[in-house]
This record gives sequence, structure tokens and C-alpha cells, in this order.
Amino acid sequence: MKNIALSLSILLVLCIASFGQPQRRTGPPIVRGPAPAPKVKVVPVNDPLNDFAKKGLPRAYVFGGDPNAALARQAATMILSDDENSLSALIGALQTAGFHIINEDQKILFKPSQANGTAFFDYEVAGMLRSSNMGFVTSLDKFATVVKGDSAILKNLDIAGRMLSDLKAARSGKDAQNKFLAELIFALGGTSGIATPQSNINMLQMSLIERRYLGDMAAAYEEMAGGVSLFDRRFDPDLAGVKFVKASFNGMPSVFATRNAAADDSPCPTIDTAAEAQGYKKKGEKILKMFGFEHPGKAAIGEYFKDAAKGVELANTITSYLKLIAANLFIEIEVDVPNAPIVRTKSSQYIDRAEERTITATFKRYFPNSAQINCVAKVIKMATGAELDVPEEGVLKDVPVKWEPLDRAENSPLYMDAVDRKNLDLSKQFTDEQGQNKIKATGKEQRKDLRKIAVAPVPKKDRWRVAVATEKMDANKDIPKIIWGSLDLKNGGILGYLIGVVPDVLAKMALKTYRVDIPVKDWEPCTADWGGTVQYTRNLRKTESVKSNRSPGMNSAGDGTKTIDIHEDVLVTLNPRTEEEIAAKAERKPADLDIYGYYSTKFEGKRENDPCCGKTEGNFTTSFVSGTDITFEGKSKYSFGLSFRGGDTDYQLGFTLTTGPLKSKVHDYERVDETTCDLEKGHDEMSESTAWIQATLSDGRYPTMYLSDGVQLVGSKTYQEADGSTISWEWELSRCKPAR
Repeated sequence: MKNIALSLSILLVLCIASFGQPQRRTGPPIVRGPAPAPKVKVVPVNDPLNDFAKKGLPRAYVFGGDPNAALARQAATMILSDDENSLSALIGALQTAGFHIINEDQKILFKPSQANGTAFFDYEVAGMLRSSNMGFVTSLDKFATVVKGDSAILKNLDIAGRMLSDLKAARSGKDAQNKFLAELIFALGGTSGIATPQSNINMLQMSLIERRYLGDMAAAYEEMAGGVSLFDRRFDPDLAGVKFVKASFNGMPSVFATRNAAADDSPCPTIDTAAEAQGYKKKGEKILKMFGFEHPGKAAIGEYFKDAAKGVELANTITSYLKLIAANLFIEIEVDVPNAPIVRTKSSQYIDRAEERTITATFKRYFPNSAQINCVAKVIKMATGAELDVPEEGVLKDVPVKWEPLDRAENSPLYMDAVDRKNLDLSKQFTDEQGQNKIKATGKEQRKDLRKIAVAPVPKKDRWRVAVATEKMDANKDIPKIIWGSLDLKNGGILGYLIGVVPDVLAKMALKTYRVDIPVKDWEPCTADWGGTVQYTRNLRKTESVKSNRSPGMNSAGDGTKTIDIHEDVLVTLNPRTEEEIAAKAERKPADLDIYGYYSTKFEGKRENDPCCGKTEGNFTTSFVSGTDITFEGKSKYSFGLSFRGGDTDYQLGFTLTTGPLKSKVHDYERVDETTCDLEKGHDEMSESTAWIQATLSDGRYPTMYLSDGVQLVGSKTYQEADGSTISWEWELSRCKPAR
């Protein structure tokens, strides 16, 4: 028995040891020859607006605390900042203002804490932000003119003036949610206010005004006049009977359809076009007062509001057309670097510049949901006779292109020059008739002449950002060309009357941005230190149910659902020591780190039967959303651990990454959606802190080592950690071949 036990113990030890050590494979991962030529890497910069057509809306930014003027101004600032968080901030602001956000099947994607009775389609949310960024504008006066049309009853009504007066009144009124919305509308104009009904307002402002104050006029008219109901009969069980207006022509007549054609004769009977506003019932009284009338009674309502309902629907259809196109515009960039990598000279003389390459960037435009766009264009033609060009897919001709370096000039191994000698500024390039823009890349001379000393080839990257840039555009010429191609807004009939483009584009954000990593074959003096790059990423997204424990007489943290979202991204560029420095036993040089990441925790919960309004047990219940968002980004120098053991027949490789402290932005919030306790207020706080990334790739035999004029390690490793994180490492490293 002792021998058996001893054998089992030895077996167990051996098993444990085998799990703890790298697994050997048959044959070493070694190639006697040069490494494969690296390819240019084109990475899309996070851009929810460009990606909406294929990925849908991103997660919402959660605004905590009460909806007030200060929160509205904070939300507007974030929305107008034109970064990757702008769309999330708009979603969160719409929720705070009481709007539902739904998809074309009327499924609720985002639910507000306190509904105001109206909703936006998801494409409208992306479309209103993107069209505003591109400088599209209208005015209350133009909108009112379209609503009036040629109606004799409406022609003397000061609709635009009353809308502006109502906005100003809501801004100083008692209703907190209305005050938030009104302040948001004014703040979204940036430095330009809404002084008069003729003032330019962007599509963000117009969409909010139209939807909140006029959005459900068509439905209100039909309901109060006893017409056919437009309300969808599907219910969300959580909404206790809330219904949205059906926004399509598929078998349900509308004000718009009955004026022009029977529902069965619709040009697109199965597609939701959102040509009508969304809303709840029982909005009629508010709509009537907007126009300065009391309820005239069911018999007379048609005389006052039949034409108005049609006019609102027409105006909404036109703005929907613009937002639909803007939301579904998907720009893709292809970059070609022939015969990569670009070889840098070993000389320190400027006249000995190394290889040159012509880099070609091609810009293409797609509309993944073109069927919806075609449908709305036909609807506008039915109503106005206007022939609207449906956007064509293809290359983007004669549009501004911006190139900008991501690395410091002293660290960049390449010179970049314009091919067009008439336009030398890389930030002010243009595409040609093939949708292409070309620039020239040339290897830089070395700081120290390397021609007479032993050197090792070192793979490097020269990183650039390339974009279709709105800040370089002539708004009246370039932006309509990108959206519609050949459509001239001035000749677009009622569309051209209602929609214009400001001379100076409101936003400075590129329509689509890509990071381009151009591979370079550089040289370093021959040493035992490794040179090259290592890329580290970590991603984790998981949702779990939480059941809290509550002490007697104390509030609980709440029961609910917690979502964790983590992303870490670090590019490491090694800086090898010289032979002299190694001989002098100088410390290893810190690596250059380019770092980006975020940590997000969101908890949707409920506290039930908590003594939140006193120490006595009560029936108080609170529904809330709380969490913390931490973001960080920057460049730094810090030590990087690289371990390598072995020779030219076998080896082990490992990494230890530490970024050091990084400045981070912290958003801590709690939004109270519903409560029976007056003490539950929530909060919304911004602060600064520090973040720190640490990671280790355990020593292992990772492919592949190439033995040629030096030693190169090229490989990658992806694995999952115990918490569910997916970790990825990629590396391109080189050094001198060890002496035999």
C-alpha cells in the first residue's frame, strides 16, 4: 500500500509540474531564414457614428443626479466634444430627457427613467448627431413654413414664434424634465443661441424640438378626430400599456399615406420609414395650446389641424431622410504600401536617404441599409414631386484628407511627403477621381553612421492617423457631395429649402479615422539587447446577477445585475542599449509605452423594504442605476521585462509589463429611476485618479524564431485568465545573432 501511495504521490507531483511548465512540442519553432515581410496594419479608430450602420448604437452614458440645467449643459458639452463618447452621451441625455429609443421593429433599446411620451428610432439618434457634426442646419421659421404649406387656415399662425416662446418658458418653468430638455436644446447650439425664429439651429436641436413639441401631432389629430389609430398594438410588459406610433406603411393607413395613396400602394410596404413621429396617446391638449387654441371639439378639430398634421409629417419625413442617410453612411479606408517593409538607410547622411514608397489610401462610401433610404426618397417624391438622388456606393472623389503623425518626429523612422507638389501640407490633402490620396514615405538617415559597424535589423512601425476631415471642407460643396454624391441642395426642392449647410462646419471631427502602422526595417548597433515592439491587449465584458446582504436596520446595496467592461491596450517600443552601455553594465533603458484603456462597472438594481427614510423598517423601494467609468490614455517611458533563454535550437520567451501610474478620469454616478423615499437623490461626480496596468506572459516556447542576418522573434499568444479576460500579446523583436 505504501508503494502504491508513493507511486500515486509521485504521479500527482509530476502532473502538477507538467501543468505548471510550458508544454513541449515536437520540433522547435525555429526557421533558418528571414522572417516573412510584415504588412501594413490599418486599425479603425473607435468611432460609434461610422460603425452604427453595421454595429448599432453603443452603450449609453449614464447621467446621475436630478435633471437640471447644469446637467443639461454638461451633457451638451460631452455631445459636442466630437469624440468616441459623444454618441453614448447623446443616448444618455435623451434618456434623461424622457425619450425612449427604439429600433425599426419598435423594440425598446433604451428606456428612460421617467418617460415624456415620445421616442426616437435608433438611426435618428446616430443621424442627428452626425448631420449636426457635418454642419447641416435649418431654422424654426423654415420648419414652420413647411408645416403650413399652402394651408389657408395655418398661414396666419406664428408657429415658429410660439415654438421659441414655449422653449424659453420651459427653460424657466417648474417642471424639472422640461427645464432639462429646454436647456439641452439651447446648449446644443454651442456659442450660437436661438435668438430669433430665423436663427440657424443644428439637427440635434431641430430633432429634439420637433419630437418633443410637434412630434405626435399626426397621431393626436387622428385620435381626437376619431380616425384610424396609428398606434402599434404590441406592448412591452414593463411599460404597463405604453404604445408607440406605428411608423410605416405596412397595412396601417396614416395621414401621409391617405393623402397620397392607399396604404397598399405604398412604395415600400414592408419597411418602417419613420416618416411619422412617435409618441403616446393623450397629447392632443398640449399640441392645441402650442398653436394658441383651446380644444375646439371633435367636430371642428379637422378644420384647424388636418393640414398641420400633414405638414408636420412632411417636415419629419424630410429630416428623417437626412438623418437616415447620415446614420447609414459607412466610410471605409484601404491603405496600400507596396513591398513592405520600407528599409531605412544605415547612413547618417541626408543625401543617402533610403528606400521610397508611395502609400496609397483609398476612401470608399457604403450604405448598408440603402433600402430604407430608397423608401423615404420615394415618399418625399410622392408628397412634393422632388426627385432626390439616392446615394450611390463607391469611392469618395475630391474630398479633404488629413494625415497626421502619431509618434514624435525624433522617434519616427520615416519622412512623409505629399506626392502632389502643389499641395505639400499632409493635413490638407484631397482624393482624386479614383477616391485615392497618395503620399511618399522615405527612410530617414540615422543619427549615427552605422555603415562601418555590426548592426541588427530591427522591425519598427511608423504610425499615422488618416481621415476624411470635416474641418478642411467647404461645407456647401464638400459635405452634400459626401452625403448624396451629385445632389445640389439648392435644387432639391423642399428638401433644399428646409435643410442647409453652414459655411463653417460646426464640428472638427473627421468622418472616419484609421490608424495606419507602416512597417519599417530599421537598424540598431549589434548588441545583446532586444529591439522591436510588443503589443498587449486585454478585454473583458461580463454580466452577473447580484444578491446583496443587508444588515438589520441598514440599507442594502441592492439586488440586480452588474455589468463589467474592461479594455487595456499598450504598445511597447523597446530601446536597446549600445555595446558600450552593456559592457559598462548600464541599466536597461525604459521602453516607450503608448497606453489606452477604460474600466467600466454598471449596476442596475433595486432596494426593497429598506429603512432609507429613517431607522425604522419600512416599505421604501428604490430602483436605480449606479456605477463607475474610469478612462485613461497617454504616452510614457517605463521599464519592460523581456526574458529570453536558449540558443538557435530551442528557447523560452516571456514578458513583464508595468506602465507605472497613469492619470485617469473617473465618472462615479447613481441615477434614481423610481423611489418611494424622498432622501434618495443620486449623484453624478467627475474626478481624477491614477490607473496602473500590470501583466505577465509566462515563459514559454512561442513561435517563431528566425535566424538570418540576426535573430528575429515574431509571434503572438492569446489566452483567457481566470476572471474571463481575453489577453493577447503580439511581438516583432530582433537582436544580433549570438556568437558561436
